[in-house]
Amino acid sequence: MAKDAKYIYGVIQNGGRTTFGPLGIGGRGDEVHVVPYQDLAAVVSDCPAIDYRAVKDKEKIVRDLAAHQRVTEGVMKHCSILPMKFGTMVDEKKKVESVLRQGYFNLKEAQAAFQDKVEVEVVATWDLASVFQEIGNEEPIAKLKAKTEGKPPLRGLNDRIKLGKMVYESLGRRREDHQREILEGLANCSIDTQKNALMDDSFVMNVAFLIDKERQDEFDERLEELDKRMGGALNFRRIGPLPPYSFATIEVRPMTHKEVKGARELLGLGEKASLGEIKKAYYDLAQECHPDVQPDSDAEERFTQIAQAYELLKSRCLGQAAAQGITSKKAATEYSCSFTPAAIEEGVLVTIKRLEREA
Repeated sequence: MAKDAKYIYGVIQNGGRTTFGPLGIGGRGDEVHVVPYQDLAAVVSDCPAIDYRAVKDKEKIVRDLAAHQRVTEGVMKHCSILPMKFGTMVDEKKKVESVLRQGYFNLKEAQAAFQDKVEVEVVATWDLASVFQEIGNEEPIAKLKAKTEGKPPLRGLNDRIKLGKMVYESLGRRREDHQREILEGLANCSIDTQKNALMDDSFVMNVAFLIDKERQDEFDERLEELDKRMGGALNFRRIGPLPPYSFATIEVRPMTHKEVKGARELLGLGEKASLGEIKKAYYDLAQECHPDVQPDSDAEERFTQIAQAYELLKSRCLGQAAAQGITSKKAATEYSCSFTPAAIEEGVLVTIKRLEREA
């Protein structure tokens, strides 16, 4: 029988609740509990080891994703949680502690930044038939429509193509006007926004808002005022509060010696360097290779590679500093990090990602 893994749902501040009930992913009723490290703690449960990239049963993925969200949203009722990317699991408790240790400074900063913040999603739709009817009454469109009526399909083809284009341009302008009004109306009580994809033409807006936890009532009042001011032209649906899925999701991946070696060689560093030295090497090289300075076809790609190399080495250096018991960012900046193969063994890269979504 395959050995169980430790599934990681997210990261919270240490010192609060240590268990959250038999809600674990996989449907076995595994207890959701915490694994602490310094002033942080990972929310975990045992689960059957599984690589979701290889799972072909879509229903299984949907069930487990729902369980992942159920746990993170349940934990959020008691404390702020930084959500982990769906499907993140490690072999044992020691590796959970390793994730917290190696990502300690990034996780701590993000935890502080998103403490007492929640995500609220607002979806706005309209009655598409009514909107198309209104658009059809617009003078230039109505005029062209009358011109095409009664014509054989082929004879009026160009006009019909032009008519369709005019209708969808008008639809787009109306949507943009509504979006602008809504976003401006909610701007004063939100910290950040993230546009999500619109499922079809009936959607006017689908936006995630990051707001302070205590301002939820104010946000709802503003949304209600908008609804009244717009005369019921749109149907609003408010989802949340949720953990900040759209703004800060933790991603964990293995870090190999080969890529660390490539990163330090790209920045011109040896097998030992402090974070301060890594930063200086990055800034010097970034200024030299910036696309504005070197406007050739490869400049942007090289600039991106340099930035990625910096993030990789910075993460590794901070992780090593945390492993030595250093909890001050200033002290960690001065710590001399080793990039030898032995020092990189079982390293992981812990990053806080903003979800990339098409609007």
